[in-house]
Amino acid sequence: MFTIPNYITFFRILLIPVYLYNFVQGNIIAAAILFAVSAVTDFLDGYIARKYNLESKTGKLLDPLADKLTIVSILLVLIYLNIIPRFISYIILIRELFILLSGIITYIYGLNFINPSFIGKLSVALLYFAIALKLLEFDYLGNLLFYIVIPINIYSALDYSYRAYKKIYK
Repeated sequence: MFTIPNYITFFRILLIPVYLYNFVQGNIIAAAILFAVSAVTDFLDGYIARKYNLESKTGKLLDPLADKLTIVSILLVLIYLNIIPRFISYIILIRELFILLSGIITYIYGLNFINPSFIGKLSVALLYFAIALKLLEFDYLGNLLFYIVIPINIYSALDYSYRAYKKIYK
């Protein structure tokens, strides 16, 4: 079922190659603005879906997929352009794959999707903000925020996996 939040999520997926192209071409400001639009739509689609009771299975599948594609693609570019240390990117990439794998396992077991927790949403919001700071060359603040995000990121992955485990072995 396609609803307004699902269209917004799909739009976010379509933005990925556009801001990646701008990054690679050196149009960092344009890329940062497009990335910011993507980040805002990530929160907008969920807000609209919850507020107007438009949550759907399609949205619960598309939204995390869009999150993973957005974060992984931007991290690969940040590694390529040497904007953030590789080890930070690797930790975040491992977390994203870990959560994706937990979601797939839960889905294989025929269980409902695991809703993101507050800490997971906070982790993503802070990650988007840290990336934006780095892109806008607020290096000190961006680096500081990345070091704050990493433990929250790891904790949210463990929390998500624990909730998936509980759901499977209930």
